[in-house]
Amino acid sequence: MIAGLLDPDAGRILLDGRDVTRMPADVRQAAFMPQTYSLFPHLTVWENTTFSPQVKGWSESDRDVLAREMLSMVHLIDRREAFPRELSGGMQQRCALARALAAGSGVLLLDEPLRALDARLRIELRSELRSLIRHVGTTAIHVTHDQEEALVVADRIAVLRNGELVEVGPAEYVYSHPASPFVANFLGEMNFVEAESFPADGGAVRLVVGGTNLMAPAREGLSGRVLAGIRAEVCGVLPQEWGAGQGVEGIVKRRLFMGRRISLEIDVPGMGLLKAKPLTANARWAKEGDAVFMTMPAEHILLFPVPKGGVAAALEVE
Repeated sequence: MIAGLLDPDAGRILLDGRDVTRMPADVRQAAFMPQTYSLFPHLTVWENTTFSPQVKGWSESDRDVLAREMLSMVHLIDRREAFPRELSGGMQQRCALARALAAGSGVLLLDEPLRALDARLRIELRSELRSLIRHVGTTAIHVTHDQEEALVVADRIAVLRNGELVEVGPAEYVYSHPASPFVANFLGEMNFVEAESFPADGGAVRLVVGGTNLMAPAREGLSGRVLAGIRAEVCGVLPQEWGAGQGVEGIVKRRLFMGRRISLEIDVPGMGLLKAKPLTANARWAKEGDAVFMTMPAEHILLFPVPKGGVAAALEVE
């Protein structure tokens, strides 16, 4: 709809304050890069890049200057005579990006641009993509289902659920201060438990859950029965006999090695299975069947109202 390829059922679309809702696609200054890249197979890398300026009637010299700049930025200037079929997936992605940037539009629309790439190349290109867009100075709207990709490339994140915008804000703030359990869980694996909260000193609350007392930062307007959540990656583990500070005791039921981190499922009496993802260097010793102390730093515990339809329904992703 932003690109002008579909008409909205209701509402208006404003680009830089300009109403483009009924404006033809070719004049609204929005460049669209689909996830399939859609390069012209019969045109070279150079010809794909200069396609938009040529349609707009640019002189050949101006087209050449622009194409050279764009292809140099995406490191494809040496492959300018190659056809799309002669390029790797990463090169095709960069060619499609150069073509979109060469359109000189006010907004660049990226539809899962890294989806077709292998994991390693995706990681390399997402940083490169952010740098390129910053260099050009255009605004980009980047759609992705990869939460880590969104956090890495975005200045601001908008989370959609069932067609509704549920939260928007700076990436780091949305991650650290999610407005709902859905957003919290969508941007990183969470542990949720229902607890009874009681006021404490210093802007904190005391949570009683499963016979355990935990401290957490108070949240304005919340008292009594609450839903407490903490990210798996901020939970650590210690041998049970070394347990100190705030946390709970449990038994490791499942251990998955993930490289930099280890994923542990810990059976905690009164709370069920909780997940911890400590750094491998700090938890290499933990094995299935071990009794452990799972640390839960108070400053990382988030509080939410208890969902009326239940926790599972509140976290469900369509």
